[in-house]
Amino acid sequence: MRVFIWTAVFAIGVWLLGLTFWTGQLREETHSLAVSANNFSAAVNQLQDNIRRNAPTSTLVFVGDIMLSRNIGKRMENREDWEYPFEKVKKYLSSADFVFGNLESPISDRGNNQGSIWSFRADPRTILGLRAAGIDVVSLANNHIWDWGKDALLDTVNKLEEVGIATLGAGENKKMANAGRVFKINGTRVGFLAYTDLYPEGLAATEEGPGVSVWSRDQILSDIKRLKAESDLLFVSWHSGTEYEKNPDAQQKETYKWLVAAGVDLVVGHHPHVIQPVEEYGGGWIAYSLGNFIFDQYFSKETMEGMVLEVSIRSGKITGIETRKVILSQDFQPSLEGI
Repeated sequence: MRVFIWTAVFAIGVWLLGLTFWTGQLREETHSLAVSANNFSAAVNQLQDNIRRNAPTSTLVFVGDIMLSRNIGKRMENREDWEYPFEKVKKYLSSADFVFGNLESPISDRGNNQGSIWSFRADPRTILGLRAAGIDVVSLANNHIWDWGKDALLDTVNKLEEVGIATLGAGENKKMANAGRVFKINGTRVGFLAYTDLYPEGLAATEEGPGVSVWSRDQILSDIKRLKAESDLLFVSWHSGTEYEKNPDAQQKETYKWLVAAGVDLVVGHHPHVIQPVEEYGGGWIAYSLGNFIFDQYFSKETMEGMVLEVSIRSGKITGIETRKVILSQDFQPSLEGI
């Protein structure tokens, strides 16, 4: 019996000694794994930092109102040249990493004139000029996209998307009109949204019907929150203001500053048809109005000018903003000062 007891005690002792040794080894291995995991995490962070530091600077170009109907449409048709309005700026625009514009006319052969004497509708062949100029995205959230009704609006969206020009601010329903877009530009995710407050609510898109983006503040805050989660930078196009005024009105100032406070990095405005100031505000930027880019408003010097906004981005940040003056010829062809 004593032999059995001593044998049992010896066995338990050996087991405890083995357990102690194994536990120590486990602790060492766990510590080693933790150190390896930390090293791996540090290596990943270092790699990401290196990528950000070595990321190229990208140039995004923003242009003002583009209207390809009326006198401009006649000039293209007479020449049978649908790239004619962009002749002097094609090379410049195509050299940018990304180009945005406000398209101030439906492009369609469908629809019915809604009754305004200022109704615009451009020939579908004018898309050739937009594409040749390297336009990447256009805002349709403006006071002319409804000029020929919903059929022309939807046709414009479809025709542009078919040739690779993205559209913002209008669509076949509210979800699409307010969706916005995110573009990856040399590693930086840039989100875009587009609105106009120049329409009555009845012409905004609904759950099942086409129209422009809904611009209630609750909706905009929801859109901003959604897109910021997917983007490094967020830009908003806004069509508003008082026509032909060189300074932004009170509503523009309040709205655009509210957008920046809500998390927007850059607000780009248009509609006044003349140049208005650019300012840095609250950690973001506001360009109140870029004026005209292609338009046939030949009745004043100011409406035959515009401004191009060059936005430099790198590693998810805006690193610089510059402006270039646009001069429109008597044939409504834009050219840039200094180029």
